[in-house]
Amino acid sequence: MRFEINIDYPLEKMEASRKRMESWLKFKYIDRVPVAFCVVPRYFTPIFKIPYKEIFKDVETQYYWLLQFAKYNMENIPSDAFCSPAISILPYFDNVVDADAMGAQIVWPENETLHAIPYIKTIEQMEAFEIPPVNSGLWGRTIEWWLKMKDFAAQTRVTFAGHEGHIEMGLLGISGIGPHMIAIDLVGTDFYWWILEYPQACHRFLNKITQALIKFDKHCRTIDKRQRTDVSLAEDSSQIMSAQQFVEFTVPYDRMLYESLPDIPNTRRGMHMCGKSQHLHKALVEELKIDAFNVFGYLVPPAVAAENMGGKVALFGNINPMLIHKGSKEQIKQACWEAIDVMGPYGGFMLGDGANVCPGTPLENLAAFVETAEEYGLGGGKLPHD
Repeated sequence: MRFEINIDYPLEKMEASRKRMESWLKFKYIDRVPVAFCVVPRYFTPIFKIPYKEIFKDVETQYYWLLQFAKYNMENIPSDAFCSPAISILPYFDNVVDADAMGAQIVWPENETLHAIPYIKTIEQMEAFEIPPVNSGLWGRTIEWWLKMKDFAAQTRVTFAGHEGHIEMGLLGISGIGPHMIAIDLVGTDFYWWILEYPQACHRFLNKITQALIKFDKHCRTIDKRQRTDVSLAEDSSQIMSAQQFVEFTVPYDRMLYESLPDIPNTRRGMHMCGKSQHLHKALVEELKIDAFNVFGYLVPPAVAAENMGGKVALFGNINPMLIHKGSKEQIKQACWEAIDVMGPYGGFMLGDGANVCPGTPLENLAAFVETAEEYGLGGGKLPHD
């Protein structure tokens, strides 16, 4: 075998996590709320003492490090994210894949995340925007790397506490960055006032972005023919808009993606949104009909999330990442307890960050999440049990 990796993670633990995760989506609990984190490569590179830019060097380098990161994650960060004897692998380029494919310049720092530089400076440039080819920029590289990683997966032996496992390639398709968020990447903050002064031009632009995403995803399905049963989007840039603007300039294009991409009608719709999103919750529930609000921003008070979405949407979040990074274990446990106490009784709550685990966050601070979930769910808390 070209690659071999053994992960000290028992199958029994995976099975318990699987049951918790399935119950979460049914608004029930087995023994406690599940716990998961948004922990991405930027968290791991300092631990392994490599420059962040190293993981983008070439496809084999990235594949190797993704395996090492997965091993460290499973062995050191208690969560319910791992539910089967498999490592899921997918080419990773932060959140800039779509912006790059659509013409933005990407900055590749030594030890910071990738970011896009807006290049559309005038309404005329925006109107001239054309849907890019499906192999444009990082779209093309993502497909190329996915195919090569698939070959590597066939040459990889994975074991979990001595039991045979496998590499599972993540679904090839859109990155999940929503059309409005991509528009901000391409135009910058001018887009917020352009929607007021030139609304029809902005609608045409958003529609082109959406059609580009649909075109790319359909092309990906000709390569990776596995069934798609859900769509998860991120619209971080929308939370500073009014509810009315959100309904006009974000909802129609997200709805188009939700309706166009799954293979089975009426399947799950996920949404991620950082920041103060509470004024948009009604639209998310009633207009977009989301099923899950994933690692939503810590600036939404748990009581507000519970009131607006509890029992209607599966909630995942939303402890302050800075508190997780720098706070004491007691402070973190108190925040976790309060989140479970408010959101947990509605069912469908998963405890996690809100959003992203900062590099340098101590492992004991992450362990506090599972400890709190167990103390609450098994030690006299008010959670329902299935």
